[in-house]
Amino acid sequence: MTVVFLLRAPLGEGVETAFGAPYYTFHRGELHRALTNAIPAKCVHLAHRFTHLVDHRDRVEAHFENGSSISVDALIGADGIHSAVRHSLLGPEKPHFTGCVAYRGLVPANRLRHLDLEFTNQIWMGPGAHFVHYFVSAGRVVNFVGITEQDSWLGESWVDRGEVTDALALFQGWHDQVLSIIGATDETYKWALFDRRRLQRWSVGRVTLLGDACHPMLPFMGQGGAQAIEDGATLKGCLLKFSNDVPAALQLYEKQRLPRASRLQGMSATNKTRFHMPDGPAQRERDAEMARGATDWSPAAIAWLFAHDAELIGVQ
Repeated sequence: MTVVFLLRAPLGEGVETAFGAPYYTFHRGELHRALTNAIPAKCVHLAHRFTHLVDHRDRVEAHFENGSSISVDALIGADGIHSAVRHSLLGPEKPHFTGCVAYRGLVPANRLRHLDLEFTNQIWMGPGAHFVHYFVSAGRVVNFVGITEQDSWLGESWVDRGEVTDALALFQGWHDQVLSIIGATDETYKWALFDRRRLQRWSVGRVTLLGDACHPMLPFMGQGGAQAIEDGATLKGCLLKFSNDVPAALQLYEKQRLPRASRLQGMSATNKTRFHMPDGPAQRERDAEMARGATDWSPAAIAWLFAHDAELIGVQ
């Protein structure tokens, strides 16, 4: 395999200086714990699977699988890509298989010391596949995701077990660093990537959506979780601005967030093609564009993303 270095995009001190905040990579479970720890324990109620809602105009009833229900001023569906709130609000959908299957795994960093990995996010691109790896958990663990193309898939799950030998076979012929990372994991999981049409609206009355529930995006921009956090910051500001008019607050939230999230959904879908180009003229043009720093992996080209302040209500 011939390897060509295309782009280095510093995301350390330069990003913090330019945009006023550091660039973090998280293990998802640790991010969940950090968010949970920021909420009073009495406000967290587990084992409540949402089933349906009843809109009474001046309030909303949310009903759960365990038989309980609540009556609230506003209902926010932040229940992920398979959102039951979205289904109640906007009806069923028809996700389509993108032709991509992802293998993911975690490797204790001490198993990879011989590779002398940089503390960077690295992406390897090749015909019909790409591979991403980066440190999480304060450098103790390396997370990897290897994405390949496949003709068909039936289910949509994050927890299907994969075989390490299968992942190694799919990346046969790739650089030794890629194969060493895959081979050092104890287990791998695989999931098919499904895409959904961009929603034209998120809010109805006192009900709205947040995160993957309203703007699920392919993981080719690394922005899924970040955009959910931005949603939360904007939603807070809108509710404070219209504290006595929840429907108006939710409409403003949608107006603020929907165009930006939709733009990132589109860019993520475009990267599926860009990352997997076969060798040829289009691939060479892509490589030259990346080498010039003209793509979304260059901080200069993506400054609009990092510079955005989600708490500035009324500013697009």
